[in-house]
Amino acid sequence: MNKKELRKANGDVFFEAERNADNSFISANWIGVQSLESIIMAGNQLLAMLRQKPCSAILNNNHELVGPWEVGVNWMAYKWAPQAKELGVQHFAHVMSYGIFGQNSFSTFAPLVKDIFEVRTFEDEKEAKEWLYQKIIAKKPYKYPPTL
Repeated sequence: MNKKELRKANGDVFFEAERNADNSFISANWIGVQSLESIIMAGNQLLAMLRQKPCSAILNNNHELVGPWEVGVNWMAYKWAPQAKELGVQHFAHVMSYGIFGQNSFSTFAPLVKDIFEVRTFEDEKEAKEWLYQKIIAKKPYKYPPTL
């Protein structure tokens, strides 16, 4: 599926989302400074993708995020996360921001969603993908003979 990009009024991309080829997860990439408006727009984009074709996991990358996103924590926790769960999300792999403000925002968010879906943090996107694949493969029914 094609990459979805959301842009600010000045044309700068602030969010990218792309479905993994095998539909095992959706990768979300947050870019630059986020506002409540941009967080809601991006969250709604993810929900639209999940409505179109449900999947069980989100890979949420904050490496390109700048600054805090505290302004959107409550919306993400109390509006977005329950809807994402209803649409099948069970696992949320979060690649931490390099900056302390983004890390602090996630530290506020994580406890609010721990009962909604399984959340795990990572420093590296590759490790996050490996964890998601382990979670997804573990949930698939066993078939004999196994296919490699």
